[in-house]
Amino acid sequence: MPKKNTAFEKRAKLLVCIIKKEDEIALTEACNSCCVSLHFSGIGYGTAKSNYMSYLGLDEIEKRVVYALIPNYCEARVLKAINRKLRLYLMGNGIAFTIPLSGISSIVSNAVLSTPVRDDAVAETNKNNTEKERNQMHELIVAVVNQKFTDKVIDCSRAAGATGATILHTRSVNNKQAEQLIGTSFTQETDTIAFLTSHEYKARIMEAIRENAGLKTDGGAVLFSLPVDTLIGIGRFNDDEEDA
Repeated sequence: MPKKNTAFEKRAKLLVCIIKKEDEIALTEACNSCCVSLHFSGIGYGTAKSNYMSYLGLDEIEKRVVYALIPNYCEARVLKAINRKLRLYLMGNGIAFTIPLSGISSIVSNAVLSTPVRDDAVAETNKNNTEKERNQMHELIVAVVNQKFTDKVIDCSRAAGATGATILHTRSVNNKQAEQLIGTSFTQETDTIAFLTSHEYKARIMEAIRENAGLKTDGGAVLFSLPVDTLIGIGRFNDDEEDA
């Protein structure tokens, strides 16, 4: 009797896409053509310098940031469909990457995982995992900071190796209990700044932000990072892409 592949597990993953505003519908159509997926969209603002703008897909200041929940066994297929439909392999069209989840609503998970598992899904997923191990690791650094310190965070992170970021305007809401324990007060008007970077630059970028706008400064930055599983965009091109 053949042994089951116990390494394969059905689970939801988070797909993050930073794209042109007009590509939002095309992106969701690409995802939906591959699987059952759940999408949320918002406006972000690119900060890369002019010589990096096109390379990072941030040549327009205002960008559409789309979050989607997808099945892990459709990850490679979804990314390939997005790459083809939005032509992310061309510089300036945007980026897309996936992040593992540690928890999710069972109702949402059941809906997303209702996508049938294709016969080649296990092999495709295992191949994708092998490629991730070979590739250089990337991380998503997130800094929530006093809006008055946004430019300072951008400048110091750039000096530490960051090539650009995406900003979301946010605000601090009902954080009194946490503020008492942390020993600081957060300003209501904040910016959430996301940096996509290679693993080698993560520590120095986070340290630069901590020194210039950390919790013990008026910047009050809350910092954390997330592992990135798979990345497309920033001028990357797959050899098997049909739209060469």
